Parts: sequence; structure tokens; C-alpha cells
Amino acid sequence: MILAVSCCLASANAVSLAFQIMQHEDSKSDVRASCYQMESGFFDFFFDKGIIVSNSPVVVTDNVSDQEVVFNQSMMEASQGGVKYFIELVCEYDVSNSTNPEAALLENIKQVTWKVIDLKTDKVLGSGKKVPPAARKYKNADKGVNDFSFGIAVDIYNIIRR
Repeated sequence: MILAVSCCLASANAVSLAFQIMQHEDSKSDVRASCYQMESGFFDFFFDKGIIVSNSPVVVTDNVSDQEVVFNQSMMEASQGGVKYFIELVCEYDVSNSTNPEAALLENIKQVTWKVIDLKTDKVLGSGKKVPPAARKYKNADKGVNDFSFGIAVDIYNIIRR
């Protein structure tokens, strides 16, 4: 009986987070495959850590005010859903010299920035920025994007773990 009550209490105190990925580039093309791949990687990483994860669909924009509107809407939805943390992720792309701009290639990503917000206090707990490593060290393009997104997820996890 004590074990059953302990399990119920543990799940009642589960950590939850929501994230929004904003694809930022001048061409305003469709959502890139690498954004979807990163999104999937974040779900896998946080789920494996026992965190309840949700997200809003990836949005493409090059306009800062549009970006704010999307983030505010997503954050409000997460707050109404009882989520504890909200993560704003901005994936900046530069495909001007890419041989395959539509592919999930690490070299198409310029940088990813993020901000972690505690929705209960409305305070920014931390933020960060990562620039992808040289893509040529990866024989498999998917592995490069996966490893890059895993590194971002680790940094975000360290912020919410404090």
C-alpha cells in the first residue's frame, strides 16, 4: 500500500516542459528536415529522463515580432496546460552555400539559441547558444544532427535540474 501511494505521489510531482522551435532564415522556406529531427531528439532525450514533454509545431519566420507572437502564444498554451518549464528554441539556417539545402545537414545550421522559462515564476532560468561542429567529422549526416540536438538537450536539462 505504501509503495502504491509513493508511486502516485511521484507521478503527481513529475516535471513537465514544453518547447517551441522557431526556424529562422531569410528564405522562409518550409520547415527543414533537421528541425524535425531535432524536435524528435528533444522528445526522446527528455522522455528518457522521465520528463513529460509537449511542444508546439515548428514555425518558420524571419521577422522578430512574428517570432515573439508565436513564442507568447505557445508559452500561454503551455502555462494553461500546467507545464512547469517552457523552452524557446531558435534554429538559424544559412543554406546559401549548401549543396543540398533541403537535406538534414549539420552544415546548413548556423546556430541554435534557447531560453528556459519557469512558467510558475515567469523567470528566465537560463539560456544558451550552440554552433554546430564541423560536419565533415560525421560520416552520417543524421548522426551529426542527432548529436548536435542531444548536446542542446543536455544543456537545457542542466538548467532545469538546478
